[in-house]
Amino acid sequence: MLASTFAGLYILAALACPVGMGLMMWFMSKGMMGGKSRGDSAPNRQDGQSLATLKAEQARLAEKISALEQRDPSAQDEQSADVEQSERTPA
Repeated sequence: MLASTFAGLYILAALACPVGMGLMMWFMSKGMMGGKSRGDSAPNRQDGQSLATLKAEQARLAEKISALEQRDPSAQDEQSADVEQSERTPA
């Protein structure tokens, strides 16, 4: 009877690793998708708003770049530090 108990424990220990790995992979795949199902790929309203925000930011930065390129090249070294600082702080 003692031998059969040890055999059962060995089988249980041998199955613990693959079963645990499978569960871990399943839980991680659910977490990577953010709780969305695979068929749920339609853009929502928030994505449209963020796209508009990004386009406005891109236009603002393009204007800033063109203004900096038109200025005196010797003064750009001073201003590059200011531009880097303003890009680090969120608007």
